[in-house]
Amino acid sequence: MSQLLRIISKITAQKRAKDRYNIFLDDEYAFSIDQDTFIKENIRKGKKLSEEDIERIQATENIQQAYLLAINFLSYRMRSIREMEQYLQKKEIAPHTIDLIIERLVKEKNLDNRAFAESFVKDRVLLTSKGPTVIKQELYEKGIAGSIIDDALQHYSKEEQFDKVYKFVQREVKKQTKHPHKKRMEQIRLTLMRRGFTNDIISAVLAEVEVDVDKDEEREKVMKEGEKIYRRYARKHEGYELRERCKAALYQKGFPMDLIIEFIENKKETE
Repeated sequence: MSQLLRIISKITAQKRAKDRYNIFLDDEYAFSIDQDTFIKENIRKGKKLSEEDIERIQATENIQQAYLLAINFLSYRMRSIREMEQYLQKKEIAPHTIDLIIERLVKEKNLDNRAFAESFVKDRVLLTSKGPTVIKQELYEKGIAGSIIDDALQHYSKEEQFDKVYKFVQREVKKQTKHPHKKRMEQIRLTLMRRGFTNDIISAVLAEVEVDVDKDEEREKVMKEGEKIYRRYARKHEGYELRERCKAALYQKGFPMDLIIEFIENKKETE
């Protein structure tokens, strides 16, 4: 039994997309294809197509359209292989097609995890205040291998890290705060650690930054905070126990002991 063949009777370029073509079979519109598919399948007027040929052409076109989606996704910025896989999955591209597209993009060097990681680190150094440990975690989440991450982080020198931390600390110590100097420095250290900087870099910076501690200002802070604590504890305690509880609470908040004792002695005299 002979197979029914259909003839390509007309080919027209689409008006809004010059690289796409409308294909007519037996004088009826059948489907449209991209220029890449057009060339791969050797489409020409008068060519005879079986049902298997038509299915193959449409499958080729589906792959091409998914590929163009991927290229458009890459047009905004570089992507890791995992990011591309996740994007195509969201677009409901078939797993086999995703594998083919990833393979093609890697071969064309449009996808390169090593180049991506290096670019990612350089951008983070230039555009953010993040430290290396946070950047490392971000790259892990994007599917980058540990060895590639370690190599990429070589582009974030200790000098650059020190400089970022130094500038941050200088800005922060100038800000007005209700907290004592010791507490404020602890907060700065914790903030820097959350941003991804290592303890050795932070300690080196804090050891070098000169901070003028205004003793009178610290005394005023102790007095203000001490009065609040004293009133709160005075509801249930008195005498020696009241003073000791106030002393412990102020010390826990980071106030220097000499100023705490000064405050406690003043309160003792007024009792």
